[in-house]
Amino acid sequence: MTSTKRAAIQRFLLLVAFAALAVGVPWRDSAAQRVDTARVTPRPPAPVPLPSPSDSAVKPPISPKRAFLYSFLLPGYGQSVLERPIAGALFFAAEVTWIALATKSAADLRFARAHEADSIVVTYKFDPDGKVQVDSLGNPVPDTYAPNRYAEDRVAARQKHLEDYYALLIANHLLAGAEAFVAAQLWDLPARVSIKALPFGAVFAATIRW
Repeated sequence: MTSTKRAAIQRFLLLVAFAALAVGVPWRDSAAQRVDTARVTPRPPAPVPLPSPSDSAVKPPISPKRAFLYSFLLPGYGQSVLERPIAGALFFAAEVTWIALATKSAADLRFARAHEADSIVVTYKFDPDGKVQVDSLGNPVPDTYAPNRYAEDRVAARQKHLEDYYALLIANHLLAGAEAFVAAQLWDLPARVSIKALPFGAVFAATIRW
């Protein structure tokens, strides 16, 4: 083989090598730039957290101590602030009723004490001719008296009635305050009651803060 043919073959091989390189580079670039067709699985939405007991949405309008104080001083007032109108109306109605009955009983006791020393006329004075003597106003003149044997018992009974109404008033104040205190403590009860699924079945759970 002459040197001329050998040089021609070498040039041909070089051209083939350059052509292969020129064709191979675009294929590699296109493979590297291929669009990924894999689907992305969407994530489930994050659960909305329930309000915790410290959130302002579950806090009572007033503290339990203040609720007790409000209803202790004025039965029904703490319940009205805690949005419990029926319970507040019941305590307030009981308060008005006991006050009215205590006022009536106190008036009866004053009347009984005012007439505790009263007595009953047994006989009247008569003239020698057998006529009843009268005073300047025309009223018969009493001669003998008998003490009122029911005066002490009447005063004691009315005193007991008044004490009973006072006891009912005190009890109404204490019960109203206690009910308002418990209502303020259990203000967030609906947010703290749940049904939990356990291995042995569903369980009704409630958390109460004392």
